[in-house]
Amino acid sequence: MSGKSVQTGSAGDAPGAAIASGEARESASPPVVSIANVTKRYGDLVAVDDVSFEVHGEILGLLGANGAGKSTLLKMLVGLLRPDSGRLAIDGHDVRLDAVEARRLVGYLPEDLELYERLTGREFLRFVTGIKGSAPDDAVLDSAFDEFGILEKADHLIKEYSLGMRKKTGLIAAMAGSPRLLVLDEPLNALDAQTMRLVERKLEAFLDAGGAVILSSHVMGFVERVCSRVVVLRNGRISANDRPDRLREATGLAGAPFDDVFFRYALG
Repeated sequence: MSGKSVQTGSAGDAPGAAIASGEARESASPPVVSIANVTKRYGDLVAVDDVSFEVHGEILGLLGANGAGKSTLLKMLVGLLRPDSGRLAIDGHDVRLDAVEARRLVGYLPEDLELYERLTGREFLRFVTGIKGSAPDDAVLDSAFDEFGILEKADHLIKEYSLGMRKKTGLIAAMAGSPRLLVLDEPLNALDAQTMRLVERKLEAFLDAGGAVILSSHVMGFVERVCSRVVVLRNGRISANDRPDRLREATGLAGAPFDDVFFRYALG
C-alpha cells in the first residue's frame, strides 16, 4: 500500500460491524472529538505529523504499530501532553484553552495503568467518582465490581490486585461519572475472554446512551467487531481512515484475518 490516507465509500452505506452504528449518528450530530492539524515532536522525531480527523457518536479504533504515535495522540487528547501545533477539542471545548471542562467529559484508561496502591478498590473508585463531580454511590460501585467479577476484592488494597483486576478497576474508573467520551489505550491487555465480551457489551451500552469511544488495541478481531471506523497511523501520519469492511475491500483480503488488513496500512 502507499502512504496515502485511504478513505473509501460514502457515509450512507450499511455499517460493517455488529455494534457499529456510528455512521448514521455522524451525519446528524456535531463531532464529539475534533483533531485538526495536530503535530507533536520529540527533538528531531516527529511522533504525530499533521493529523486531522473527527469522532462522532461511534466507536473509533486508533491503530498502528508500536511507535506509530497512537499513545502520544491520545495523551494530547486527554491533556497530558501539549501539541506543538494544531487543535484538539472535545464537544467543542479546546483541550488546551478550556482544559477543565474538556477533561470533565473524558473517561481515560491509559496503557500504563497506575492506581493508588494504598487505597482499596472501593476507596479508589469513590475518589475518582468524587473528582468527576458525582456523589459516590456504594450500591452503584458494588454493581460495577460484581459485573466485572471482583466484588469480593472491593475492600482489599489495590497493591494486592492482579494485573487483570487492576485493569478491571481502571475500566470501571474510566466509565464512572457519565463521561461523554471514553479514551481507552489497550483496554484488553490482561483480560480474559469473558471480560472482553463484557467490555464489548459495556461499549455498546455507552454508545447507545449517546457517548463516543476511541480505543487503541492490537486485538484486531475485537477492533473489527466493535469499531464502525478505524484510523491507522504509520510514522505519525494517517495511512487509512475508513470502515473495517471497506479497508478489507480495498486490500482484497476478504477472507483473511483483520491483522493482515492492518499490516497493509500500518507497515506498508
